[in-house]
Amino acid sequence: MKILRPTAIALTLATLLVSAAHGQKAPVTERTALPSKGLLWGSKMTIESQPCCTPSPGARVADPSDLAVIARNADRAAREGPVLRLKLQGGRSLKITDCDDETACEADRFRKHRLVAWWPSLGYYVVGVGLYEEGLAYLISEKDGRTTLVAAPPVLSPSGHTAVALVSNLMAGVDLNIIDLTVEPPKVVDVTTMPTCTGAGPNSFLRPKPVWVDDSLVRFEGVSPQPGDNPTTKQLLRVGAGAPRWEC
Repeated sequence: MKILRPTAIALTLATLLVSAAHGQKAPVTERTALPSKGLLWGSKMTIESQPCCTPSPGARVADPSDLAVIARNADRAAREGPVLRLKLQGGRSLKITDCDDETACEADRFRKHRLVAWWPSLGYYVVGVGLYEEGLAYLISEKDGRTTLVAAPPVLSPSGHTAVALVSNLMAGVDLNIIDLTVEPPKVVDVTTMPTCTGAGPNSFLRPKPVWVDDSLVRFEGVSPQPGDNPTTKQLLRVGAGAPRWEC
């Protein structure tokens, strides 16, 4: 659930209008699902009964932004132009196709899918999804292609048991997820409050870079998207047992 700061409301309303026009982010009614009839949350996704990955010689590369990640995982990921294929268990694969024109997808006129990471100890692919103006991310299970929707490519805790996904900008507001990876499928908790430490104002934003201090504490670093935010205000989130809570 997004936390919309007052100064971003006008921009957000404009974004919602654009989103409606272009089929952008719909309200999240479920977090984890399998592709159905070739689609999932507006993405063209199909589970195929053929193994991955043997890219065709001379295949066209539409965007090289994930080629380094794919090269490191050539036994389980491949790109052929707008098509990303990921290896699934049982000799199957997941085919994900980009959309870059008005008729390419039913739900969106523009969607690009880039492999961000492979987490071998957890058995999940991290796929970043670029939309017309915003973005999101998928955690895709190697076991069966079951996909969990999160706000952005997550940052893993040192133990790999938890991850945090954050969007924080003036256009989209703040969207912060805590992801429990000890259960299957992953459990996603929306953080709907903001830190109230000394120096925080009613219009303050989270700084955009979450950094794990240890396995239960996240510090937010970088430059706040909100001009005038106090750069020394503490932004520390405690996760673990119970609900996430801000600390000062």
